[in-house]
Amino acid sequence: MTKEIFIQNFKLLLVHLKDITEELCSNQLSENYKFILEPSQRNVSTHLSEIENSYLEVWNKLENAEISFYEVVDLFYRNGTTPKWADCYVYLSTTDKTVVKIFFSRQFKEDAEIYYLERGTAPFKAVVNTPFKSIENPGEKFDVNWKFTHEQNIVQKVFIKLRRLWFKWNLVVKL
Repeated sequence: MTKEIFIQNFKLLLVHLKDITEELCSNQLSENYKFILEPSQRNVSTHLSEIENSYLEVWNKLENAEISFYEVVDLFYRNGTTPKWADCYVYLSTTDKTVVKIFFSRQFKEDAEIYYLERGTAPFKAVVNTPFKSIENPGEKFDVNWKFTHEQNIVQKVFIKLRRLWFKWNLVVKL
């Protein structure tokens, strides 16, 4: 696969992702895209080549960082190889930007071994993460930001509990 074809596939993926997400979600998506990379693992693995394992340092430095379209291209297109697969979903959308999470294989392969060639978006696939409540109400559109909001609520609850424990501990120590 040439770099130009890779870029075309990535752009087509964004069209598919926008279409399928807007079909299922109530949000209007901004076309100002940012990307968060989420490798399938964040540790050294024996089934990966030395080069593939060396990319791990980059993936870990970029954990939860928002990067641009062309930064993804530079990281994912390496000497004619790409990740074996990369599942993409809208994680957060505001009027200013749409953040797409890319969950991807750390194996870098040539054309013959990558997934989703038949879709014309290889190695990318557009997916939509649905909340549990959409199972109860099929056909009802939902907020695409549900996962982001859920994760933020969990973090907030943990901090509240830690703060309460801290105050209780300080109170006990003073007695």
